[in-house]
Amino acid sequence: MKRRALLLSIITLLLLSPSVWAAGDNSTSHIRSYESGSLIQSDGSLWLWGYNQSVPTRVEGKPDVVKTFSNIINEGDLVFTLQDHSAWYVPRNNIAESVKFVPLEGLQNLAAVSSLSDHVLALSSEGSISSADRLDNGNISSPFQTLSGIDEVANIDSYYEERPKYEERWLFLKKDGSVWKNTKALQGFEPISSLKDITSIAKNIALKKDGTVWTWPKEFDKNATPSETLSVSQIQALSDIKTIKANRYSNLAIDQQGRLWFWGETVTGYSDNTTYHNENTPVLLSGVKDVKDAFFAERSILALTTAGNVYVASLDGEKLPSNAPFTLLAKNIQSIKAGLRHVIMQKADGALWGWGVNKHAQLGIGDYEFQYSSPVPVQKPILVRLNGSPVSLSSGVITRNGQAFIPLRSVFDKLGAEIAYDFNSKIAKIDQSKSEDHPVFLEINFKTSQAKVNGKAVKLTNPPFMVNGIGYLPLRLISETLGAKVIWIQKEDTIEITTK
Repeated sequence: MKRRALLLSIITLLLLSPSVWAAGDNSTSHIRSYESGSLIQSDGSLWLWGYNQSVPTRVEGKPDVVKTFSNIINEGDLVFTLQDHSAWYVPRNNIAESVKFVPLEGLQNLAAVSSLSDHVLALSSEGSISSADRLDNGNISSPFQTLSGIDEVANIDSYYEERPKYEERWLFLKKDGSVWKNTKALQGFEPISSLKDITSIAKNIALKKDGTVWTWPKEFDKNATPSETLSVSQIQALSDIKTIKANRYSNLAIDQQGRLWFWGETVTGYSDNTTYHNENTPVLLSGVKDVKDAFFAERSILALTTAGNVYVASLDGEKLPSNAPFTLLAKNIQSIKAGLRHVIMQKADGALWGWGVNKHAQLGIGDYEFQYSSPVPVQKPILVRLNGSPVSLSSGVITRNGQAFIPLRSVFDKLGAEIAYDFNSKIAKIDQSKSEDHPVFLEINFKTSQAKVNGKAVKLTNPPFMVNGIGYLPLRLISETLGAKVIWIQKEDTIEITTK
């Protein structure tokens, strides 16, 4: 009886005290690399966020990840490679809690991936090209088949040509600086004779090593054939260029002086009333200087300067003037990875920050607010170990007010507790009454934040919450209530739970 009374006293103390335990900060980072919806830790573990994973969530069963390729098939989709050189695909166009892995048979030593509506092409580090079809649901049909007639490739890109229907156009930058294209579907390949000494390709533009930029049309007469000779021309306004970027609608170029150029489409209206306005002549944007890199995201241009500042300018309007205003968005940024409608930025201390649309949790901050106009911190990836083994979480640890919260059905069932949740009353019940050592029954009301321990009401200083239908509870409170010891290992970003 004394032991039980002591246990209940400890439970009450943990419930009432907000400062008993807090999970880490962003002062250090173990991130080896990252993309717009994933990261690789220094131990080779892969973490994903987006859709049902509102914060970085560790992927179990796939250790030793070497490289990731994001937004390949659909926004949020991921291809990654392991140390054994195998390639895997993670579809992210659904809201399933579990993460699905699809082996990409026929791929080894993956260097780049590109996708259009009908095909997915993969480039190996040796320079060979492999192809696979896309299924009706957008996913990849494996195995990949090596394409004959094209080799020694350094990079690939793709876009749609209008003839008048949209058709796939594939471009291959070879190691010798020549550029090749497909002739009919993927059954033949030929060089674009006008393009030589090319160092970079982006959709229908190419950068020569002398700093000149060349382009060719994407729209053709309805009687034109895919094998028709492309009419390549130099963009006279551009010279001494070092970087080119392009999306489906617009283009960017950075010259050796760090100046930023834009040409392509701006936009007005929304939804069915969206109108695109094209400007073919490059415009020198005077509102930003010393540009190191630049990106498109959600009707905006983002420019990263050599000083580590990020500036943003809107593409809304019938025209982008040369003096278009750039607003300071973030400081101390060392790199940026862009999705279609958002960006993830890494600061000098290694911490990740997100900006833009967050409809599908693209920013990894633990909520589904549609959009953020100011940068927000991506939640720090935190590993939970139970008796030395990693715990598989449906969605990762969320830190609020310095306290760690975990999904309702994660650690608790592994500790032997029976869990029930009533969706109407929003009441969760965690029952370990059958335990001889620690018979405990918890009842948590997500509507009122009221809690009961063995029938006795207690006050929650840090209330539980719901994120996208997933209930989150204070980790240390619940695990120690059920008879476990919890330690925060800050240098490893790890929560260690040990059963008594």
